[in-house]
Amino acid sequence: MMSTAPPPYPLIPASRSVIVRDRMFNVVVHTADVVGERMAGPGIRAWHFARELAKVAPVTLVGRLDNVAADSEPFRVTARGTPEAREAVRGASVLIGQPKRGFIKRRRGQKIVYDLFDPVVLELRELYGNRPSLRQRIHLAAEWSRVSFALRFADLLIAAAPRQRYFYQSLQAGDTPWIEVPFGVDPIGSCQPSPDNIVVWGGGAWEWLDPATAVEAVVALNRQGLRCRLLFLGRTRPNAHVVERRRESRFEQLLASGAPYVSANSDWIPFRERLSWLQAGKVAIMLHRPTAEAEYSIRTRLFDAIAAGLPVVATEKGYAAELVGREGLGIVVPPSDVGAVAAAIRRLLTDDDFHAACVRNLERIRPAFAWDVVTRPLVEAVREWQIRH
Repeated sequence: MMSTAPPPYPLIPASRSVIVRDRMFNVVVHTADVVGERMAGPGIRAWHFARELAKVAPVTLVGRLDNVAADSEPFRVTARGTPEAREAVRGASVLIGQPKRGFIKRRRGQKIVYDLFDPVVLELRELYGNRPSLRQRIHLAAEWSRVSFALRFADLLIAAAPRQRYFYQSLQAGDTPWIEVPFGVDPIGSCQPSPDNIVVWGGGAWEWLDPATAVEAVVALNRQGLRCRLLFLGRTRPNAHVVERRRESRFEQLLASGAPYVSANSDWIPFRERLSWLQAGKVAIMLHRPTAEAEYSIRTRLFDAIAAGLPVVATEKGYAAELVGREGLGIVVPPSDVGAVAAAIRRLLTDDDFHAACVRNLERIRPAFAWDVVTRPLVEAVREWQIRH
């Protein structure tokens, strides 16, 4: 597949040297996820935060590295857990990242920004089920503790949508200010509809999602005479530290149940190729079970569908479904309703006028979700701290 190149940005020489001893104003964007060739939502978000902030200040991105081309970006990149990363965190004027172990202020005067876009505590509830082990209960308690700490001690808090902010504010005791930064889209030109009836599942198949309903719907459509195929873009998350091996056997069973109409790439799609893969499809699908996670998630894969101009079938509830329904980006369906999902896919594959209208709506709203637009509140907050430094 052809790669989708990132937009050029001017290189800021100062961002190549964070001067700790002189306390030069600088920013560290921190993620526990993988950054580089293959990235999931948290890594992509951190990467773009670093890119946009590098326009106004020296930036270091700290994360788990995967074939990073260090000289191709206007910010420094360093591996999490290394002496260089620890030194960057200690010397940073501003720290930005999700609540993680050890990610706290290192000295007086530092500003810390906690990004709460990913509702990890709600994901873990679904991942561990109703009878978690002792180790899992400890992990869940630790994550709640980190969220509580972030709500209490941050200088600035980030939510990705109003509903997320309301949820966290109901738990918040202090008066830390909030900004909203949704996920963003990479710039891309006008999209041509794919001639193939490929339905694309753009991310993983985690426990809080509902890939089985997508498989059943595609199988049903083929048995009714409508030829189409479901493609999972990746079966293993790039960050192996959060993957449980027991998922693999379940995914094999899922593929077997959908054969020969369902397939999956063995590896996570490289970051710069993902939009080309999406554009090979005609419909994007993102289904979830009716859980608290669904209520407060934003579904990062939606924004790739917006970038690629791919109409969406989405389960009702949550930010993604509300945006799809309000802006006419596709069809919203009830949870776990195979008939409704099949009918939605059928309409998008066979009703050319409706499909084209959805594509026009995707292209219409795309500029509002450009990364330089959605990160503007964060950039302005950092710029204000820089002026006061």
